[in-house]
Amino acid sequence: MANTDEPRGAWPANRVLSMRNYSHGTAAALYPGDFVIMNSAGKVVVATAGSAELLGVSVGYVPAATTTALIYDDPDQEYWVQDDGAAATLAATNIGNNFDIVATAGNATLLKSQHELDASDSSGTSAAQLRLLGYDPTDTIGKNVRCRVIINEECDRLARMVNDVLD
Repeated sequence: MANTDEPRGAWPANRVLSMRNYSHGTAAALYPGDFVIMNSAGKVVVATAGSAELLGVSVGYVPAATTTALIYDDPDQEYWVQDDGAAATLAATNIGNNFDIVATAGNATLLKSQHELDASDSSGTSAAQLRLLGYDPTDTIGKNVRCRVIINEECDRLARMVNDVLD
């Protein structure tokens, strides 16, 4: 049976490890499940495909005029996210590979994210936004499968790695 094509961004796998309020860059709304980055002004904004140093995932809907946003931000947090069902079809052999996201604008009617894992953008072990850890066991491995991921290019993890090298 084919998997349902229902993009909704990312949501925590297992338990929530950490979430905090951050200043929100008020140019655009954030939707639950949107991957976010911190801009040069120190405010969270929605990530784009290829954005380096993801901060985490938006917990809820944050209108553009709102000044704070609650973010899942633990560098070890695992998430579920649907693959985009594009030309490439994921397989068990892709586990451990790195992928970027498809950062489609949020659904303003249903107030939900449309972010997905970009199945056609497997970087193998090269740098990319997400690392694929596995698949939802209730799905069929293939198009639109729900993927268990961790943020690979996570700003706190990158800072810790630099500090470990400098110590």
